[in-house]
Amino acid sequence: MQVLYDWNHWVAVACYEGNILVANSLGDAAVSPLVTKQLKQLFQRHVNANGEMQVHIVRCAQQSNASDCGVFAAAFLFEWAGNSLSSNLDVRYDVQQMRRHLVSCLERREVLPFPRLRPQRNIKHKVVTRSTRVVTI
Repeated sequence: MQVLYDWNHWVAVACYEGNILVANSLGDAAVSPLVTKQLKQLFQRHVNANGEMQVHIVRCAQQSNASDCGVFAAAFLFEWAGNSLSSNLDVRYDVQQMRRHLVSCLERREVLPFPRLRPQRNIKHKVVTRSTRVVTI
């Protein structure tokens, strides 16, 4: 698991059982050229003879501003590390608490799930499993 930098933006990535996962809180459909380059360097053995690799774009929570990508990337990694790489990342985080939570975890050297908002009342919630879209880069 790793956080990759993409020109003023951070994304979470992981590789498990040959599957390369990308969680991007901006929800971009494509993987940028800079992230593509880093993925191919990190996971060289998954690049085919044509210089391509397949990645799984993971459905995940979306940031509502231009400055929270780093804490969202950390939240995704903490979720993966604390639970599993098949964890549902499409959740409603308590954005107001995310930075404080990250600082606290780093100070205490703990990996704890990021705080979430409680579901609204009178709304039926269905269980959402992690879904991905496979793209070739």
